[in-house]
Order: sequence, then C-alpha cells, then structure tokens
Amino acid sequence: MRFKMLFFVKREDRRMGVTRMGKTTIFLADDDEGVRRTLRTFFEGLPGYRVVGEACDGMEAVEGCRASAPDVALLDIQMPLLDGVSVARQVLADRAAKCVIILTAFSDREHIERVQACGAAGYLTKPFEAEKILPTIELCIARSKEYYLLNKEYQHLSRRCQNREPIDQAKLLLMETRGMREDEAYQYIRELSRRKGMSMARVASYLLAQQEERHD
Repeated sequence: MRFKMLFFVKREDRRMGVTRMGKTTIFLADDDEGVRRTLRTFFEGLPGYRVVGEACDGMEAVEGCRASAPDVALLDIQMPLLDGVSVARQVLADRAAKCVIILTAFSDREHIERVQACGAAGYLTKPFEAEKILPTIELCIARSKEYYLLNKEYQHLSRRCQNREPIDQAKLLLMETRGMREDEAYQYIRELSRRKGMSMARVASYLLAQQEERHD
C-alpha cells in the first residue's frame, strides 16, 4: 500500500538520537476497530513499545490519555463526539501525552494546516503500512525531548527574572534609606539570605514589606 508522511519537525531532528529507559507507551484512538487492531498487533510485536490504552471516540481519547499519560498518542482526525484535532489540542494543553500524531485519509492543505496549528508532531495519511509509523514516532519523541529541555530552561529563566525584580527594588531601597552603594546593598541581601537560609528574593520581599508598613 502507498504511504504518505509529513513531519512538522526541524531537519536537524533527523540527526537526534533518542535514549529512553523502558518502553515507549502508545495510546490509540480511532473509531475504526480494524485500524486499532492492526496497530495494536503491530506494537505488541515490538519489544520497545507498549499500548497503554485505546479509544473509539474523541471524549474517550482525552480521558484515556489523561489516565495513562502516554509518550505518544495516535489520533484519527475524524472521530465521533470530538475530532482528532480538538483531542490533540486538549491532550497537549493538559500535557497528557508527550506528543501527538494525527492519522487521516486527507492530505489537502486545509487539513495539514489544521494539524500544524493544533501542535501535532506528525501527520500520517491512510492507507498506511504500520511499519512506516516508527520513524514518525522516533522523531516525535526526539522533538518532545527537545521541547521539554527548552521549556525547562525557559521556566528557569522566567523564575530568575521574577526573582530579580524584588531584589533590585530592595537594593534601591537600601541605597536610598541607608546610603549604601549598589554592591553593598546586594551583599547585605546576600548575607541575610545566607544567615536566614532563604532565597534572596524572599529576603528582598521582607525588606520591601517592612518599608511599606512604615509608610502605612
């Protein structure tokens, strides 16, 4: 059977290796029981993969992914109650799956754009050979790993920025009220942080709160 596959990943991802402990978990959602059976049988024959749940409609797919938290959710684009694109949006928003791959019989621009917009990592058109899904899954997992690392770094930088503001305000307060230089104010906050066993941001918040009480 002929097979068409579109990836929404960077070209560099093809060079990325994927190292995982244990098995890659898969959730299958398709209203065609025959498709689910074919995919289930295929994954059961692979030592590195495990099917952790199935669904025949969109609502079951969302609930199933929330319950099983799979590495990969394979979603048919047309399902009863909730279509695959809507399921993908909900699953990814809830972080109920690391990545999503859409299965569909359509390959026109409109459907491709819908899949891209929902955040899916890949797009597979029917009819397909089950074996062809493996490259998509590997790229999907690699992409999710990259996203996880970038998101972790973003959250770290975001916390640093949030902590930076009260520290800067507290330094300015000490400079204005105690005549300290900027470096002296910083060292004062740092020393209090060390002595009290709390973050500099928390020490800064106490200093600012004390000043506010004085003004009240």
